Amino acid sequence: MRETATGAILADGFGYLEAGRWHDGALWFSDIGKRQIHRLTADGAHSVVAAIAARPSGLGWSADGALMVIGMEDQTLNRLAADGSIAASQPLGDLCYHPNDMCIDAAGRAYITQFGYDLFGGAPPTPCGLLMLDAAGKASIAGSGLVFPNGVALTPDGRTLIVAESFGYRLTAFDVAADGSLSGQRVFAEFDNSAGDAVLDGICVDAAGAVWVGMPFAREFRRVIEGGTVTDVVRPAPGAGTYCVDCALGGEDGRTLFLLVADTTIERMGNNWDSAASIQTVTVAVPGW
Repeated sequence: MRETATGAILADGFGYLEAGRWHDGALWFSDIGKRQIHRLTADGAHSVVAAIAARPSGLGWSADGALMVIGMEDQTLNRLAADGSIAASQPLGDLCYHPNDMCIDAAGRAYITQFGYDLFGGAPPTPCGLLMLDAAGKASIAGSGLVFPNGVALTPDGRTLIVAESFGYRLTAFDVAADGSLSGQRVFAEFDNSAGDAVLDGICVDAAGAVWVGMPFAREFRRVIEGGTVTDVVRPAPGAGTYCVDCALGGEDGRTLFLLVADTTIERMGNNWDSAASIQTVTVAVPGW
C-alpha cells in the first residue's frame, strides 16, 4: 500500500528551480528562470550564491570542494570561485545537445544529462547518451537510447548511477566501475504512460537505494524501489503549483524531503522560462545518505 503525504511551503518567490542538492548543512539549487544559484537553510533563510547569466541548471562539487554548475544557454560546465564568479568554463556544445542536470562523484567525475533534441522548438524526441567528464575534463559518452535523460544520481555505495528518462518514462541504471566508466545499462523502473502522465524529472536516492522522482504531469513525487513498486507518494501544497520538478533529501537527520515545485507548463518554459516556484518540505521515513 502506498503511503501519501502533502508538502508544506518553506520558501517561495522563485522562478523555475532545478538541481536541488543538500550540501554543507543547506539546500542548494538553481533558479533557471531568474539566473541564480541559491542556498537555503532548513529554517527557510536563503541567500543568492551566484548569478549565472547563461541560466544555471545541474550542480555539484569538485573533489576539492569547488561548486560546479551547468550553464544551459551557452552549454558550458563552470567552476565557481568563492565569490560566486565563474573561475573556469568548459564548452560542452560539441559533446552534447542542451546539457541539463549533473551528478559529480567523490573523485570529481561529472555525469551530465542532456535534452538531446530541440524540445522547445517542437522537434521529435531523439535518443542519446550521457556525457561523462573525468576530473581532468576528458570527455566520453556512455549509454545509448536514452530519451531525454534528465535527473541523475548515484546510489549510496557509489556503484550504481540512475538516470530519469523524461520521455522514456523509465528510470535507467548503470554499473559504475572503479574508474567511473559505466556499463550494464538496464531498466530500474518503468512507468505506465497510458494516461499521458508518466513524464519524469529530477531524482534523489535514499539510504535504502530507493529513488524519489518528480513527476510533473502526474503532479506528485513518488518513491520507487527497483522493479517499479511505488512505496510512497507526496503531493505539493495546495495553491502553489503542481509541476513537480525535483527533490532532495537533507535536513539534520536526512529525513527532510525538499520538493522543488513550479506553477508552469512545458509551453510556458519555452517562453523564456515563464514560471513561479516554491521549495516545500515533508518528513519521510528513510533518510538520504
